[in-house]
Formats: sequence, structure tokens, C-alpha cells
Amino acid sequence: MTAWFVRHGVADRPPETIRSALGPLVTTAVRAAVDIAASRTLVAVLPVIDHVLRAGSATPEYLADESKRLRKGELKATAALAMGSALSGSPAESICRVRFRQLRTPEPVQQHAFARHGERTATVDFWFPDQGVVVEVDGRAKYEDAAMLDRRTTADAHWQEKRREDFIRSFPEVRAVVRLSWSDLMDPDRIRAALVRAGIPCR
Repeated sequence: MTAWFVRHGVADRPPETIRSALGPLVTTAVRAAVDIAASRTLVAVLPVIDHVLRAGSATPEYLADESKRLRKGELKATAALAMGSALSGSPAESICRVRFRQLRTPEPVQQHAFARHGERTATVDFWFPDQGVVVEVDGRAKYEDAAMLDRRTTADAHWQEKRREDFIRSFPEVRAVVRLSWSDLMDPDRIRAALVRAGIPCR
């Protein structure tokens, strides 16, 4: 059995703790996010940063101020924090944004809503307006997890998703819809191929 830990410089950063609901003292969300940003890869870091921003645990300015107090890893942390977005709805969306950056795609619009008067509204994960391409990130849990199904059957979930995609494709500005899975997110080459087929330029 092995164990590992990372010791972060604390010369001018005294420990910041709060008492958790279970009793023990834990580090604050801001401190944890900045320390992780200074020491881990962007794929591991961005879901944490996006979650902290989405949950309202910190503002971008607060995170940036904390990163300036780092003894090491400040540049790495600053670059990661600059990518933070409260609009990412899941860790998968955060990782997808990392892949877009690595592949040097155009910057997509997050959580773009397609709406038509008197009809439904469909909000998509990513929208590339110049290419007319929607990118959605799906996981199996969407169709299998009881909590996410909310008393629907898997067949019902698939049917509703098909109707939703038909609605999105009905907009003349939408040329293509690309769906990425968790396994796709672990393979940048697979993502590149899917995006290029849809007309999105990549590195």
C-alpha cells in the first residue's frame, strides 16, 4: 500500500479551515481549488474550478487574489483559473473545454438556448456559431441512473432526447450536432476527428 501527499507553500498563506457538516476541519473551497490548480493537470483542475464558480463558493477575483499568494505554481494556477466558467454544467463539460483548448478550436458559446415562440427551448452544452455546430456531452447515467431518469424509463429518456435533438436540428443555422461521451473525452484524437468531420477547425 502506498500513500502520497502534496505539501503546498504556506509561508504567507496560513491554513484556512472550516468545520464540515460531519465535524472535522477541512480546507476552504477557494484554498483547495487554488492549491489543486497549482499542482495538477488542467484536465483534473478545471472541473474543480468550474464547480467552485458554479456553486458560488468564490468569485474569479477571489480565486485570482488567492493564487497570487502561492510560493510556487502561480503561473500554472493563473492559467487554469483564467479558464474557469460558472456555465459548465458538469465535470464532463469542463473536460470538454480543456480538449477544445488543446485542439485549438474556435471558442464555443456555452449553454446557448435555441428557442422558438410558442415552442420549447433547448439549451445546448456548446455552440459554434461560425460553423453552425452544436456539441453535446452525454454520459450513460443520463439514460440509466434512477435519479437522473426521474421515474422515466430508459426508452422514454432516449425518445425525449431524440425529440430535443430534432428540435435543435430544425433551426436553419444548425448544420450538425456532435455528441461526445466520457470515453471520447479521454481520447483527444477521437474528438478531433468528430469535430473536423462536422466542420470545426482543429490543430
